Amino acid sequence: MSTDRDTVRSYDAVAAEYAAEAAAMPEWVAIEIDAFATELGGSGRVLEIGSGGGRDALELEKRGMSVRRTDIAKGFVELLRESGYEADLLDPLTEDLADPLHPGTPYDGIWACACLIHIAREDFSTVLGRLAEATRTGGQLHASVREGDGEKMSTHGSAVAPRRYVETYWRESALLSALTDTGWTVSEVRRCIGKPDDRWLSVRASRT
Repeated sequence: MSTDRDTVRSYDAVAAEYAAEAAAMPEWVAIEIDAFATELGGSGRVLEIGSGGGRDALELEKRGMSVRRTDIAKGFVELLRESGYEADLLDPLTEDLADPLHPGTPYDGIWACACLIHIAREDFSTVLGRLAEATRTGGQLHASVREGDGEKMSTHGSAVAPRRYVETYWRESALLSALTDTGWTVSEVRRCIGKPDDRWLSVRASRT
C-alpha cells in the first residue's frame, strides 16, 4: 500500500512484534467497528486493506461480517496464515482487488484502518477509486488517516535493524475532495485521538 518499499520491509521485519504491540483495541477504533457493522446490518463480505496482525478482522467477524484479510507486507500475511486464517498478499494500488472466493461479486464494505497513511499522496485517489470499483453501490467504507500537513518519515529500531516508515498526512477538506471525486459519499469525518498528539481523521462513507 506504499510506493516506499522501506516501509513495507520494516513491517515485514517486525510483523509479530508489531501485532503484539497493536493487539489492544483503541476505543476510537472499536466505535468505528460498531458503526461500520451497523451500517452493513450485521452481515456482508468485507475487504480489509492492511490487516496487520488481524485484530480488527476478528472484531468484524464477531459482529457478523465475513472478512477477506489482506496486507502488502508478507510478514503479516505469513503471521495470519500461521494463526490459521486465510490471508492474501495484496497491493491495492496495482493488483486485482476482486474477491477470489466470490468471482464477479463486489464487496459490501471496505475496512482500511490506519493503513492508507502509507499511500503516497499522488497515488491516494487511484487507490480510493479502485476500492470504490470493487464495492457495490451503497457499500460502506471506513478509512482513517493521520491529520496534518505534508509527509513524515519516522525511524525506529536500531542501527543493526533499522525500521523506517513514511506517512502522508491529510487535512479534512483535501480528504473529502479525494473521496467524493473517486465515487464515495461521505457521511461523517470524525476527529479521533490515539496516543497523545496522535490525531486521526476517521471517515465513514458509502459507495455512490
